[in-house]
Amino acid sequence: MSELQAAVWGENETEANLLSTEEYIFLKVMPKVKDFMTKGVLIINAEKTVFEAAELMSQKEVGDVVVLKGEIPRGIVTERDFVRRVVAKKTALDTKISDVMSKPLITIGPEASLKEAARKMVNSGIRRLPVVEQHKLVGIIVVSDFARHMSKKTLTEGILEAIWRHPMT
Repeated sequence: MSELQAAVWGENETEANLLSTEEYIFLKVMPKVKDFMTKGVLIINAEKTVFEAAELMSQKEVGDVVVLKGEIPRGIVTERDFVRRVVAKKTALDTKISDVMSKPLITIGPEASLKEAARKMVNSGIRRLPVVEQHKLVGIIVVSDFARHMSKKTLTEGILEAIWRHPMT
């Protein structure tokens, strides 16, 4: 086992010897959804009205709300949904929010990589991806979270910078 593998994996030599150093780094250091998701997700009961959802989103100054049936996330409503499904269609404000939500709800787990989340969002044509663990909503990851990630130094950049500062003699 290399020193780098030991540093990344710690005590677990068995796992460390099964994969290459690059695979270890990818598995241990690759940012996960849980590292960038927003935890305080706005929720609303599926029986509430379009008006109540819009009022809640306005009060909290957010662009989406996850719709729950019981405690299980079933859909999401975004500002775009309000424009297309409520305003453009002159939908009554007392309509149940579950009638205008985007469904089925596309989700991801907190342990998934950011790359997997990005791929899922692109393939599904969505900008917001609720994070669910054991059927419970634990967060949401949105397009702007990727910009935040991209602004941070990568592992490679950090290693190169350290090597540059402390050249081997």
